[in-house]
Amino acid sequence: MWNNDKVIAPSKNVVIECNQRLSKSLLWRFQRNFFDRQGVEAWNQGTVPHYITSNPFIANAYAKVIFGFLRDCHAQGLNTDQPVYIMELGAGSGRFAYHFLKKFFEFFHRSPLNHISVKYVMTDFTDRNLAFWRSHPFLYPFVRSGVLDFARFDMERDRQLTLDYGSYILSAATLKNPLIVLANYVFDSIPSDAFSVRNGQLYESLVTLIPPQPVSDLNDPTLINQVEINFEDYPITSNYYDNPNFNKILENYRQRLQDTTILFPRVGLKCIDNLRYLSGDRLLLISGDKGYSQEQALLNRGYPSLTRHGHCFSLMVNYNAIRQYFLQIGGQFLNIAHRHNSLNICAFLLGSPFKGCVETRLAFTEHIEQLGPDDFFSLKKAIENHYDTLTLPQILAWLRASGWDANIFLGSFPTLIQHLNTASESFQQELYQAIEGIWETYYPIGEQKDLAFHLARLLYKMRYYREASLYLQYSLMLYGANAITLYNLGKCYYRLGQLEQAIEQLDRALEVDPSLEAARSMRIKIGLAEG
Repeated sequence: MWNNDKVIAPSKNVVIECNQRLSKSLLWRFQRNFFDRQGVEAWNQGTVPHYITSNPFIANAYAKVIFGFLRDCHAQGLNTDQPVYIMELGAGSGRFAYHFLKKFFEFFHRSPLNHISVKYVMTDFTDRNLAFWRSHPFLYPFVRSGVLDFARFDMERDRQLTLDYGSYILSAATLKNPLIVLANYVFDSIPSDAFSVRNGQLYESLVTLIPPQPVSDLNDPTLINQVEINFEDYPITSNYYDNPNFNKILENYRQRLQDTTILFPRVGLKCIDNLRYLSGDRLLLISGDKGYSQEQALLNRGYPSLTRHGHCFSLMVNYNAIRQYFLQIGGQFLNIAHRHNSLNICAFLLGSPFKGCVETRLAFTEHIEQLGPDDFFSLKKAIENHYDTLTLPQILAWLRASGWDANIFLGSFPTLIQHLNTASESFQQELYQAIEGIWETYYPIGEQKDLAFHLARLLYKMRYYREASLYLQYSLMLYGANAITLYNLGKCYYRLGQLEQAIEQLDRALEVDPSLEAARSMRIKIGLAEG
């Protein structure tokens, strides 16, 4: 016999967990503690991959699909006394939300549906992320205009949420319109169970964790990278869960699959149950993640393998199970017809008044299936190895196609600098407009690369000294006093003939770094000129 809630005391045993249900494993405590402690540093240090789901291109694609859904809803009738809520699960750094808000409202305010009130709600389980959003100056204009709010939301437990501003409670009783939910890189990071099928018999694959030495702190997230993870199969029946819909999926796998192990997204499905309750079964869920949609992809799988990202991890998402669940309850499933490379984007629809969803389907086909975010990422990975072979018009075309992506700009920056040596005045003007678009789209999270400084370097080389000085001030605002930045700001003021301001910045540079000879030489040069 085994006890699914059994944890072995670490002071007496090397094994810290024995034959535990995967979704109840200590692994998820480690995972939760990591994100709770790290906050935005999980993303700005590059620990947790997020670019593929947090760039302007994918935000624009989602915006177009949601606009299609709003057209379908509008045709059936909406309650105009309340906004249509767009709820993002696990919003993390907030970068996707910012890109979405920029892209969506850029065209929505000019559309025939602009009389509909739309509000975006960023959610997460950790207060550290909410505090970061509340203090972010780039998000504040959206909050001030009433289209953005924040809420703490635990996906497994919560069936309602309290919005930050006005403390309005969004619940089954108060929500009057269909709910739109976005979940990118979420279902791969929340608890799943593991089951194996062997010769028509269903087994639960239980996990045992063995650290290399006795452990004193079971809340230490670094244990994820230390423990040995073993699985062992125990026979069960498909009448395993309290939820009959979950059991139907298990029974289907028992009958149809052979010699394989599958992940079962128990917490993800529980979250969807909670969202169904909240929305009154009127729901659009869009999710992008690494995972499998087709049953064929579940064949011949071994025990779950953790993909580690620093001191956290992710698992493949069983979208096939989520698909089966939605079809069982009368919903619809949208997915691309061809094989995805890096990102599987699925849409799930629920609600009889919107059963046709012609506009939603059309938008999904156009913006997700035909040159969608996964294809864009594949092209980016190929092109970024050849930036040095691209002409200036080609780089500008690629930046436009990306939606003015700062990551692509920084990757192509060395080539752009070289092209400026021979660029015509008209191309320089075009590049200046591109710089404005890139900055307008950018959302800083404290990452190492200083976008504003790089933009200023281009502008300085183009002799746009006033504009360069503005971006250098942005750099100082985001990254603090830096001697090189202050020196370059002094150079800009010198070129503009503002010698007093130039001296002030050069003096500041030397205060930060007295060994910066370039600043000292320019300071002497200006002093001699004044004398």
